[in-house]
Amino acid sequence: MEKLTTRYIILCFALLLVACFANLLAYSKFDRSGSGLAAVAKIPRNIGAWHGKDMKLNPLVYNILETRAIIHRSYVRKNQAVFLSIVYYPKTKVDFHSPEGCLAGQGIQIDKSARTIYINYRGEKLKINVNQLVRRRGGSNELIFYFYKAGRFMGKSYIRLRFNLALNKFGKDEKSGSLIRVSAPVSGDDYQRTSETLVSFITDLYPYLVSYL
Repeated sequence: MEKLTTRYIILCFALLLVACFANLLAYSKFDRSGSGLAAVAKIPRNIGAWHGKDMKLNPLVYNILETRAIIHRSYVRKNQAVFLSIVYYPKTKVDFHSPEGCLAGQGIQIDKSARTIYINYRGEKLKINVNQLVRRRGGSNELIFYFYKAGRFMGKSYIRLRFNLALNKFGKDEKSGSLIRVSAPVSGDDYQRTSETLVSFITDLYPYLVSYL
């Protein structure tokens, strides 16, 4: 009888821990006031030699993504073009929508793979693990890199993003979470050149990601 009582207490304690953790990761309501706009507004339209232009976004997208803190911007440098999408959640626990799901459609083929890129930051060579998508539609191809950021974590893993969001709730790190996606059209099947363009852009963008997101 004593063993059953002990097991019952242990089971109740385990269920309590699970309930607390579930509550920690529970989704908060969509803040329609535009919370987080100040953070994404700090990502400038001009980044180094890149000149950006904000593109119109369907109002329904804000409801689908459950945040108004979104960057939807085209950047140009000489004859190079890159598109930047950032979805930012300030101190929330909302699910991120996977880019491959949003970019799919009839007649569109998407190939996903893991990729490691290297950038230079303050004299150091930094490694970033990203998700790579190749989007094909007819004769038009597009190369896409996307990754997540939560506090000091930056990388391709959605599970690690959620884990870091949970940990950051207890610490002094930033409580926000972001999805960063960069893309560029592939000219003449030259994926190497397109990849170099995206890496160059991420290198210039990186200091702003570290400082403001």
